Amino acid sequence: MTFLNIEHRIREILPFQVSDFVIEEIALQSSFIPFMEKGEILFKKGDPVLGFYWILKGEVEILVPNKRPIPLGLGSMVGLDSFLEEGASPFEVVNSKNYLDCLFIDRRCYEKMSAHRDFNRYMNYMVMNCLKSYRDLLLPEEKMFL
Repeated sequence: MTFLNIEHRIREILPFQVSDFVIEEIALQSSFIPFMEKGEILFKKGDPVLGFYWILKGEVEILVPNKRPIPLGLGSMVGLDSFLEEGASPFEVVNSKNYLDCLFIDRRCYEKMSAHRDFNRYMNYMVMNCLKSYRDLLLPEEKMFL
């Protein structure tokens, strides 16, 4: 994938319009990371989350013990919730397909992205989706705590 393809992929997954400058800034500030094999680990349970992955192509699974995996695909921000809490990964996260393209967003890049109101709304939306996915795994009586 070339630099121009990264910019194009970012535009494809954003649900709002943003300037060329902002797209270029994200592409330059983040790190492009491809995963080539099914089962490759993005986060191990207990890993400190120093950034999050933004999926440009492919799908990952959050592996929850004794529950069905939570699939996350195109546009998902994997680990964003733990990153914002400055905590550790509560679950293992793995590549669920043969090929996965991600941008790794570290603290510096996140600060640049969060300076834009639309990105803040999008990241809040992604955190809420993550919480909903976790809530769906709980027993009915446990849901009242989320």
